[in-house]
Amino acid sequence: MRDRLTYLFLNTLLVFICRSPAQQSNIIDLRHADTLKGKILDGEEVRELIGNVHFVQFPTSGGLVKVWCDRALRFMVQNKIELFGNVKVVRDSVTIRSKEGTYYADQRMMEGRAGVELERGKTLLTAVNAKYFVDEKRSLFWDNVILVDTSSIVTCNILNYYETEARSVATGGVHMFENDNAVNIYGDSLIHLEQQKFTLVMKQPRLVKIDTSANGIIDTMVVESRIMQSFQDTTDRFVAIDSVRMVKSDMSSRCGTATYFVHKDIIALQTHPIIWNGENQITGDSIRVLMEDKKLRNLWVKNRAMAISRVDTALPNRFNQLTGRELTMYFRADKLEQVDVQKNATSLYYLFDNKEPNGVNKSSGDRILIDFIGSEVDRIKVIGGVQGQYFPEKMIINHEPEYNLDGFRLFENRPKRQGIKIVSE
Repeated sequence: MRDRLTYLFLNTLLVFICRSPAQQSNIIDLRHADTLKGKILDGEEVRELIGNVHFVQFPTSGGLVKVWCDRALRFMVQNKIELFGNVKVVRDSVTIRSKEGTYYADQRMMEGRAGVELERGKTLLTAVNAKYFVDEKRSLFWDNVILVDTSSIVTCNILNYYETEARSVATGGVHMFENDNAVNIYGDSLIHLEQQKFTLVMKQPRLVKIDTSANGIIDTMVVESRIMQSFQDTTDRFVAIDSVRMVKSDMSSRCGTATYFVHKDIIALQTHPIIWNGENQITGDSIRVLMEDKKLRNLWVKNRAMAISRVDTALPNRFNQLTGRELTMYFRADKLEQVDVQKNATSLYYLFDNKEPNGVNKSSGDRILIDFIGSEVDRIKVIGGVQGQYFPEKMIINHEPEYNLDGFRLFENRPKRQGIKIVSE
């Protein structure tokens, strides 16, 4: 009987002291505390609650807030409650835990310190410090932030989480790992929509995918751009936009837009794409790269297709060239096996006699097939509407640029990988 009277007294007392004229709309109701003490701290009246503390706050409309802790200090003038030990705050489907914190009754805001976690369904958000705005259904986490949901893990310095939209806005040292695709995305800022499975990286984005082939060789693909998007829907894909640079094995590229279809292992390049593969430079209106078993299988180039390959470093102005409306390069074990040029196909191929320069052949037709053995040309076959010219060595020496095919352009600043970043040669 005495314990029940004590509880009723404590409950009535706390409700009474919380009902200041300015706070009639937010009532604190003490549900339990083993001990209640009164004291003065820095001239302010304080109520100390000790042992199995549990209170709730009733707003004018919904949103009941439940709070538990080991010990609490209720500051009467400031209308705040300092919380210590096993702090837990529950609002609807959200649960927040921390070692210590402060609950601001007027603002209906919880501030956690020294290790905080927010749990909502299958989403878990942790950091050193956090603020939870009850009525806004928003939380702010900072210092060693980690967000784990059904599709990814995000780490950053600062993160705003919006419950209603399941939207996260991360800034500072952002790193996102997508579970299903084993893809890492880095950047300075990121917006992640969990329900839509969409991610937007707006500042210095970088995609890193590390693959291991069947023979155990590790191959890392790195993509950088100004904007990057991730879609984890029925067609998992990453879209890099503006100033795109990519490096994978001996292949690197530049373009305006690149789309990586993860499960199909296809990379589509658009807006002035350039690909370097070994000694080859490939350009066109659009380029599609198909991988197979983590290795390059073919390159398909559409419209204004051109492939350029340096003949010999000792002959810096000589380049074997192929051009046409469509060009496909086939690879086996990462080695070029065949080139197929169709529609207005033209080739320029420099000749050698016992390793001595011996002029150049220019051929055109409806289709040109070039077979390779190793890295050397084995056979050139021109099909349909065949035309050919031979220019002897004495005509072309020191005049090689005059014989280049229309559209010839040698691009510099080939990207290369340095660790998990890209630099230019």
